[in-house]
Amino acid sequence: MHKEKLSAKITHMLRECIGKLLSAVLLLLIVSLIVYCIVSILPGERSHIIFGDGVGEESYALINSDVPSYVQWLGRGLRLDFGVSSFASQSVASLIAQRIPLSLTLAFFSLVFAFVFSFFITGMAVIRKKKSAVLIYETVSLVSLSLPSFVISLLLILLFSVKLGLLPSGGFVHFSQNPAAFFTSLILPSLSLGFMHSGLFMRLMKSSLEREMQLSYITLAKAKGLRESAVVIIHAGVNVLNEILTLGFQSFISLFTSGAAVEYIFSLPGIGALTVSAIGRRDINTVTALVLIGAALSIAASTAADIITFSRTRKALG
Repeated sequence: MHKEKLSAKITHMLRECIGKLLSAVLLLLIVSLIVYCIVSILPGERSHIIFGDGVGEESYALINSDVPSYVQWLGRGLRLDFGVSSFASQSVASLIAQRIPLSLTLAFFSLVFAFVFSFFITGMAVIRKKKSAVLIYETVSLVSLSLPSFVISLLLILLFSVKLGLLPSGGFVHFSQNPAAFFTSLILPSLSLGFMHSGLFMRLMKSSLEREMQLSYITLAKAKGLRESAVVIIHAGVNVLNEILTLGFQSFISLFTSGAAVEYIFSLPGIGALTVSAIGRRDINTVTALVLIGAALSIAASTAADIITFSRTRKALG
C-alpha cells in the first residue's frame, strides 16, 4: 500500500513537472513569434532600418533579400545562429559570448551583496525589535524598491568617486591584466544592482522569519536559554533558506539580463551595454538575439522555481 502511494505521488509530480516544462516551451514559442512579427512589420525596408540612407542600393538589396520565414528563423535561433552583427563584423553569437562572463560575474557579486546586506538589515529588525531598527529596515527596503538602478549608480559615483575619491567612476580592466583593478571596477556596479534587489530579499526574509518565530520549535529553543540572535540565525534562518535561495535564483537571472543601465553608466562591456549599443545602432540581429536569450533565461528561471516550490510543497504535505 505504501509503495502504491509513493508511486502515485511520483507519477503526479512527474506530470506536473512535464506540464510546467511544456508550458515554458509554449510560452517561449509565443515570445519568439511576437519578436519575429515585430521585426517583420517594422515600417520601411529592413536595410533602411539598419543603415539609414548612407549606403548604396546593392547593400540594400543584399540585406532585404535575406529575410527568412518564421520556421527558418526559429530553426536558426535554436542552433544559436542569429546571423552577423551589422556593425561588429562578426557573428552575433560570438559577440554575445564575449560579453557573458563579465555580466555573470557582475550578477554574482550583486547577488552576494544583496543577500548579505538584506540579512544584516532584516536580522537587526527581527532580533532587536526596536523602533530604530524597524525604521531603518522600512526606510532601506522602501528606498531599494523605489529607486531605479541608474539613480543608485549616480548617487554612488557622487559619493565614492567624486566626494571621497575611493573608487573609480567607470572603466574596465581585464582580470588577466590587473586582478585588483578588475574587482575594484565591479564594486560600485555590484552595489548598485545589489541594492536595487535587496528590497525583495528584505521583505521575504522578514515575513518568513516572523512566521517561523511563531512556531513551537522556536519557543522550545528559547526555553533552552539560547540567545535571540542564535535562534533567528541558526534555527529560523536555516528553515527559510530554501525560500530565499529560490528568490536568489530568479534574482540572479534578473541581474544578468537587466543590468543595461548600470553597465552603460560604468562603461562595462557586458550584455547590458551591448543591448544599449545594439539598440542605438539599430542592429536588429543582435537586439533580437538578446531579447530571445533574455526571455529564455527568464522563463527557464521561473519554471525551475515553480518546480522546486511544487516539489518542496508536496514533500512538506507528505
